[in-house]
Amino acid sequence: MSTETDVSLLFGPPPEALERLLDEGSAFVPPSRALNGLSVEMAGRRLEGVPHTIAELVAHLRFWQLYTLSLTRGEQGVVPEHAAEGWPKTDGTDWEVLRQGFLDGLIELKRVAREEDLTRVVRGRETLGYELSLHAIHNAVHLGQVILLRQMLGAWPPPGGGDTW
Repeated sequence: MSTETDVSLLFGPPPEALERLLDEGSAFVPPSRALNGLSVEMAGRRLEGVPHTIAELVAHLRFWQLYTLSLTRGEQGVVPEHAAEGWPKTDGTDWEVLRQGFLDGLIELKRVAREEDLTRVVRGRETLGYELSLHAIHNAVHLGQVILLRQMLGAWPPPGGGDTW
């Protein structure tokens, strides 16, 4: 195994790959498109048997995005004692603020991935590269839920298109 391979295993993918994972995807619809074209009513609509609305999912993503951004600034973010504390309350009326805040945060995280030292330890023994990789995976899980909810609401594909398979 080469030294370059060893480093990527320890610290995560190279900056270009992290930028793509955080926003553009390649195997999935970019977050901006997945969240595009939703009304306040659609984003806040609760479907029977589904634990979260689209707005609640994005509020949760934003909560953890702000945590990750705090780590990038050298702060020691506080992990909630219970998972429920990472799900801020929203009725969806703040949809545009949530959506835009999340998308703006992605721009900042992409900048961090491109410009900062991914080997820097930011939490315990975890590196910035690891934390950004973890963040991208977390986003993918919940954005997949957003897409499923959009399909259930009859709001898929979004303007600009999306995977429909």
